[in-house]
Amino acid sequence: MAGARVLVAGATGRVGGAVVRRFAAAGAEVVVHGRGGSAAALAARTAADHGVTTHAVTADLTDDDGPARLRAELVAAGVDRLDVLVNCTTGYDGEPRPAAQLTVQEFRDLLDIDVVGAFALVTAVLPLLAAAGNGRVVLLSSLAGVRGRPAAPHLCAAKAGVAGLTLALAHDLAADGVRVNCVAPGPVQDPAHPHTGPLGPGVVPTSADEVAGCVLALASDLTTALNGHLQVVNGGRP
Repeated sequence: MAGARVLVAGATGRVGGAVVRRFAAAGAEVVVHGRGGSAAALAARTAADHGVTTHAVTADLTDDDGPARLRAELVAAGVDRLDVLVNCTTGYDGEPRPAAQLTVQEFRDLLDIDVVGAFALVTAVLPLLAAAGNGRVVLLSSLAGVRGRPAAPHLCAAKAGVAGLTLALAHDLAADGVRVNCVAPGPVQDPAHPHTGPLGPGVVPTSADEVAGCVLALASDLTTALNGHLQVVNGGRP
C-alpha cells in the first residue's frame, strides 16, 4: 500500500484504530476521520509511529452539510484523490436491547448513522475515488446483519442495510473503476473490553486486528477480482 491514500472514517474506535495502524504499517498515507481532538491525536501518533503522512478530518456525516464539510477539509489538506475509503463508523453502543425495550427513534438513529451515513460518505468522496483510477471502498457491516443476533434488532437491520448498500454501490460505481466490498465481523473484543452480550451458535469474538487484516486484504491488489463481496470474520467458526 506504499503511496496509497486511504481515508478511514470512524478511525478513533477500536476497529478503526486497528485499520489505521494496518494501513500505516503498509506505507499508506492515511486520512483519519473522527471526533475533533481524538482524530488529530491519532493522526499525530500514527505519523510518529510509522513515518507516514497523515491528516485529520472531523466532519459529522449525519449533518446535512457534513458531506460538503468533509470535501472542504480534504481540499484544505491537499487530498485530491483517494485510493481507498474504509468506513468504520457506527452508532451502536454495544448494549443488548430486545425489541420490546427499543424505541422507534433509537432504531431510526442507528440506521441514520450506519446506513445513511455510509451512503453520504461514499457519495461525498466519489470524485476522489474515481480520480485514483482504481478506487476501493470497504464498508463495515456485522455478522449480526448476516445471521441475526438476539437483543439487537436495530443493529441487525442497520448492518444488513450496509451489506445491501455494498451490493448496490458495487454495481453503480463499477463504471467509475471503483470496487466496493464489505467486511462483516462477529463481536470484537480485546483484553480491556471483553464481550458481554449474547452470542449466537457458531459465533466467537474476534480481535480488531483480525478485522483490520481482512479490510487491508480487500483494499489491496490481492483482491482485484472481488467486487460486491461480503467477507464474514467469524473467529474461525463456520
